[in-house]
Amino acid sequence: MTTSFKALLVEGTSGVGKSTLIDALIRQHVNSAQPRKIRSLVHLAQSHTYGPLAAPEDLGTLTTEVNMQHLHMILQSLQWLYAAVQEHAKPWCFVILDTLHLTHCVRPGVVRWSDVEAFDRALAGLGCKLCFLHAQPHTIWERGIVPRANEQFLQQYARKFGHTPEQIHRYFVREQERMLELFARSAMAKLRIEEIHDDDSVLSDVFRFWQS
Repeated sequence: MTTSFKALLVEGTSGVGKSTLIDALIRQHVNSAQPRKIRSLVHLAQSHTYGPLAAPEDLGTLTTEVNMQHLHMILQSLQWLYAAVQEHAKPWCFVILDTLHLTHCVRPGVVRWSDVEAFDRALAGLGCKLCFLHAQPHTIWERGIVPRANEQFLQQYARKFGHTPEQIHRYFVREQERMLELFARSAMAKLRIEEIHDDDSVLSDVFRFWQS
């Protein structure tokens, strides 16, 4: 059945290719639209899905209540986008979110699944779909650690997870395992992408999943 609201949440630990995939999905969506027929397209990057929690996280003042207020604001925005296009029989609003409550449960980690389960069901009720990118440990090392050795992410932010690249890598491998457990609990329609070897094939699969 065709729905007017198409939302996709992309989750996965650091360095598995979320940003690269989302960028490609957006470009394919825009390129596939007829001239002057690009309908509402919303991309919530981590600057909106995670960024507002970063300062209180660093200060040690982030609470479950604050984290949940942040999620509820995002949910209200999605509910408005959903409600505004229900008169249309064809796809009319497209949304992509780069990480959300699965990530929040492990990083910064002040909320638990019991806190966000109702939020997850609400997303499912809007027809939001969940794509999880899974990578082998060596891929997380090669894509998430080595290229970022001199970047702010590893030099500052990730220091809370370990003092060496090896310790930080082990943290992200463990984080992925915990996120997979949460992925299995989600009520949303789900797609798990294993090791990304053929980027074109993965893009095609996820694009169809999002827009179906």
